[in-house]
Amino acid sequence: MLDKLRENSRSIGTYIIFGAIIVVFVAYFGQGSAGFTTMGDGEVSDASYAAKVNGEEISVREFQTAYNSMLAAYQQQMGGQFDEKMAEQLGLKENVIDRLVERRLLVEAAEASGIAVADADVTKAIREIPAFQKDGQFDFATYKIVLANSVGMTPAKFEEEVRADLLREKMVQQIRQAAKATDEEIREEYRKDNDKASLTVVRFAAPAFFDKSKATDEEVKAFLATDEGKKAVETEYRAKSFRFKQPKRVQAQHILVKVAEDAPEADVAAAKAKLEEAKKQVEGGADFGEIARQISEDPGSKEKGGDLGFFGPGTMAKPFEEAAMALEKGQMSDLVRTRFGFHLIKVNDITAPKEQQLEEVQDQLAQEMLRKRKAREMAEKKAQEVLAQVQAGKSLQDLFPAAHSEDDGHGHAPGQPMPVDKDQLAVAETTELFSVESEYVPRVGVSADLAKAVQDADEGAVLPQVFDVSDAFVVAVVADRVKPDMEAFETKAQDYRQRVVARKEATLVQDFTTKLREKAKVEKNPSLFAAAPAQG
Repeated sequence: MLDKLRENSRSIGTYIIFGAIIVVFVAYFGQGSAGFTTMGDGEVSDASYAAKVNGEEISVREFQTAYNSMLAAYQQQMGGQFDEKMAEQLGLKENVIDRLVERRLLVEAAEASGIAVADADVTKAIREIPAFQKDGQFDFATYKIVLANSVGMTPAKFEEEVRADLLREKMVQQIRQAAKATDEEIREEYRKDNDKASLTVVRFAAPAFFDKSKATDEEVKAFLATDEGKKAVETEYRAKSFRFKQPKRVQAQHILVKVAEDAPEADVAAAKAKLEEAKKQVEGGADFGEIARQISEDPGSKEKGGDLGFFGPGTMAKPFEEAAMALEKGQMSDLVRTRFGFHLIKVNDITAPKEQQLEEVQDQLAQEMLRKRKAREMAEKKAQEVLAQVQAGKSLQDLFPAAHSEDDGHGHAPGQPMPVDKDQLAVAETTELFSVESEYVPRVGVSADLAKAVQDADEGAVLPQVFDVSDAFVVAVVADRVKPDMEAFETKAQDYRQRVVARKEATLVQDFTTKLREKAKVEKNPSLFAAAPAQG
C-alpha cells in the first residue's frame, strides 16, 4: 500500500496551492473547523520557522496548514484509513516541506524573470473558490470566516499566497512551453504502448525445493573451514541478528473494564471505580483469575482468567506493555489506561533477554545457506529439464496442469491457480497482455532478459533459456503476441502527442526546480525535521 501511496504522493502534493488547501479543509473538516493541530510528533508552535529559503522564512503556520491539508487529502482518498503513523512512514512531513520550498523557489524565479500577476487575476481566482461562495456566489463574510477558522489567515495574507500561487503557475507554464514532440517520438510512443505479449509460464521457486535439499555435517564443516564460508556466515548472522535475540518476555493476566477514549467523565469514573474495587479484592486475598472471569470485558482472555500467555515488546498497546514490563514476578500494577479502557495487570513469570552468539549458531546458519544453494540448484535443474521437454514438443499446461482454487483456508484465494496434487511443485499460468517494452512481466516479476527475449519472439515460440527471476527459475512460451497496428496510428496520434508532451513538460519542470534547489540556500528547522546540512 505504501509503495502505491509513494507513487501518488508527488501527484497529490506536487505544488502546494493555498486555494486548494482551503477547498480540502472545508470539504474534509467543514466550515468552522480548525482541522488538525499536531503532526504526529506533538505541537509545533514553539518552533520559530519551518524552513528558510535564501534567507526567507517559511513559517510554521504555513507548513502546518499545508501538512494538515495533505493529510486530509490522503484521508479523503483512502476513506479515512490513512493515519499519522502511515504519514510518518510515507515521509509526509518531508514531502510537504520540500513542496513548499520548491513553491518558494519557483515564485522567486518568476519574480526574477519579470513575471507579474494583476490584482484582477488574484480577485478572480479567489472568487472562484467554492469554499468562499454562498448560493453559488462569492460571499465576503463567508470568505473571512473560512479563512479565520480553517487556516487562521487574514484576507490580506491569503491574497498574498494566492498571488504567489499564480506566479508559480505562470512560471511553470513558461517552462512547459519548451516541451515539443516530434512525429517520430509520437510513433515510437504508440509502438511501445501497443507492442504486447502474454506468456504461459512455469516458475520453479527455489524455496519450494528447500525441504528436499540436504546438507551433511561434513559439508557444513568444510564450508566453515573456508574463508568464503566464514565470511558468508558472519554476514548472514549480522543481517539476521534479530533471529538470535530474544527480548525480555512476561507471562501476565489482566482484567479489562472498557471505556471509550472520548467517554464522559462519569463513565470514566465508573470504570475506574469498578477496577479499583477489583484491585482491593485481589489485594485482600481474592484470586486474580477468578475476578477476571467475573468482571473482565476482554472476550479473548476472560474465560482463561485473564491469562495472556507470554509476550514481549511490540505486542500490546504501549501503555500496557510499559506497565507489564516494569512489574516484578508476582506483582500487580496500578490501573493502566489504553484506548480500550482500564486494565489491571499481574505478572506471573518473566524470561530474561537472551542473545545467541555467532559461535552458537554458525553451524545452523551454514546448513541453511548450503540448503538454500542446493534448493536453487535443484530448481534450476528442474527448469532446464522442463525447457528441454517443451522444446521437444511438450505443453507446459499438460506437464503442469492447474486447478483453480476456491477459498480453501490454506491461503489460496478463489480462482487462484494451484497444483492439482501436493507433490506438484509448480503450475502453468498464462499472464495477461503486457507491454514488451516493460521489464515487468505479470506473475513473474522484473527481468530485462525475459522482456528482451519476448520482444524478439512470435506467438507460440518457446523462449530459448531459463530465466532467473525473484529466486525462481522460469520457463516461458509466448501465448499471444500483439504487434502495433500502425495503420490505426493516425486516429490516435493526438492522444499520444499529448502524452509525450505532458511527460516532457513534467521533466522540464522537475529539472528546472532541481537546478533552482541546487543553487539555493535551504535550511530546514532541525526541531521539526531530521537534521540535514543546509543546501547551497
